[in-house]
Amino acid sequence: MRRLVLVALMGLTGCSPMHYVPCPTLVPYSTADQAALVAEIQANPQPQTTRWIGDYIGLRDQVRACRK
Repeated sequence: MRRLVLVALMGLTGCSPMHYVPCPTLVPYSTADQAALVAEIQANPQPQTTRWIGDYIGLRDQVRACRK
């Protein structure tokens, strides 16, 4: 009986007309915040920090694309 119910529910989910994909919210950064980050990176440049920031920029770009 449980299998029959499970199969029926799985069949119904395939009929749903819309798939909802939630997009994360972007946190806005002020110009002062951005300038402070640039100053910190220039004062103590580390390759791994630059790489992480690049990854974060890529993630923010993906969120922007998701919102369109």
